[in-house]
Amino acid sequence: MAQPKVRQFAGDFRMWRLAPDRSLIPVIPEPTDPYGNQPIETNLFQFGYEPGDEVTINSKRRGGRYNQPIHSDQLPGATSLSIQLQELPTAILARILRGQAADAAVSAGTVTDEAFTVASASHPIQLEHVYVSSVVVTKGGTPLVAGTDYTADLRRGQVLPKAGGSIEAGDALSISYSYAAVNGTLIQGGATPLESFYISGDLEDRISGEDGELTVYEARLGVEDDIDWLATEPLSPTLTGNLLVPAGAPAPYTFRVYEQAA
Repeated sequence: MAQPKVRQFAGDFRMWRLAPDRSLIPVIPEPTDPYGNQPIETNLFQFGYEPGDEVTINSKRRGGRYNQPIHSDQLPGATSLSIQLQELPTAILARILRGQAADAAVSAGTVTDEAFTVASASHPIQLEHVYVSSVVVTKGGTPLVAGTDYTADLRRGQVLPKAGGSIEAGDALSISYSYAAVNGTLIQGGATPLESFYISGDLEDRISGEDGELTVYEARLGVEDDIDWLATEPLSPTLTGNLLVPAGAPAPYTFRVYEQAA
């Protein structure tokens, strides 16, 4: 007698950003991974479906069949996806900020006599680099005095005019400094509400031992709920959105389950 098919899936989900030219950009680049893209910790992976409208044609004949349906068709619906993530690589951090991320890594160097115009003596002057040192501020060819005319936030790369000092709104300043090498990422928040991802799932039925292969060809995902940056628990965003069927894809997603024959 055949055993009941009870399912309990676990697996590795990998996400790639879909570039405009359709190339795949790993969400967690990892050279030692066979796919060059480390699996992302996932707590929920849920498909949804919103059916399309039903189109019905009714009879207009005399008698009892009047207004009775003689043909009915269901228009295609929309398939959606919700993913709850337990880790936040940079590409996903950009998603919860509804923005775009770019590599901001720089090598160490120096800047000489960079020109600044003071917009307000009460606002900090933001330098192009962070982790700076040896800051020298000059006004009209005369070096200003650190601690009297300004202070410098070396980690953040900011020059802060001091009240009662020589820096006033409209002043033209020259600032020289050195900066350390930095590995970083710049996220422009609020610029891109949705982004396309290609997703694969290497799954295992933990009860039967069968393998499963899931492919999502294009998911347009974003964050619907607000994120509490100061939550006591680690951030765990849920990305949601609709699935598209790009050229060459057989469906919004495919799933196959298999096992080696005896």
